[in-house]
Amino acid sequence: MESKAGCRGAGTRAVGIRRTTPIGPFAPLSPEARERSLQETLRGAPNREDIWVFAYASLIWRPCFEASATRRLHLPGYRRAFCIWTVQARGRPDRPGLGLGLVPGGEGCDGVALQVPPRRRMKSLRALWSREMLTGVYRPRWLSGRDEAGAAHEVLAFVADPAHPQHAQGLTEDERAAFIASARGELGTCIEYLHNSVTALRAAGIRDPDLEAMMDRTRRAAGGTPGGSDSSRAP
Repeated sequence: MESKAGCRGAGTRAVGIRRTTPIGPFAPLSPEARERSLQETLRGAPNREDIWVFAYASLIWRPCFEASATRRLHLPGYRRAFCIWTVQARGRPDRPGLGLGLVPGGEGCDGVALQVPPRRRMKSLRALWSREMLTGVYRPRWLSGRDEAGAAHEVLAFVADPAHPQHAQGLTEDERAAFIASARGELGTCIEYLHNSVTALRAAGIRDPDLEAMMDRTRRAAGGTPGGSDSSRAP
């Protein structure tokens, strides 16, 4: 997930983009809490000298470190989902957006594994933690995936925490599309985030039917959403 800030609140639903309560903000984790999380995660690393990060959305097209190498990877048992509220990077409290998270289920998630540069390992990981663990909405996990040749690789993945209030639950696909179509934040529109993610995946040779379908839904939602404008349209 791109980080600018998180957002707070649950209980807001999109029914024609009707909202009852603004969402946000989330208090960020303290630097000390993020460092503890990083060190705890590293203690469980299969190989601290060779760390790969699983990128499934904006980390592919907007990474926070320069990867030493990349490889396509299939992560079984997980899927991408628009399940993370955002009110700063790609939305506002009164018009929140949704970012992609990694959640259990489905036929597996295809993404790109990024090798953390050995000579800048801790600097790169701290930059990663500042971005992905800004509010603690993710749980860092070591998971096993397979490359295109079928070889197994252990990767660090950030899995959405369903118990965190930033985790958006109970929305239909049309409701998610309506939020995405109407949201704009400091980094641009939420629809641009979706478009960039689909484009980056295609460039890596990956097609995600669910994201492709969401592109169509957001185009339709942008045309009929109250307050919609040219800025909500797909690039």
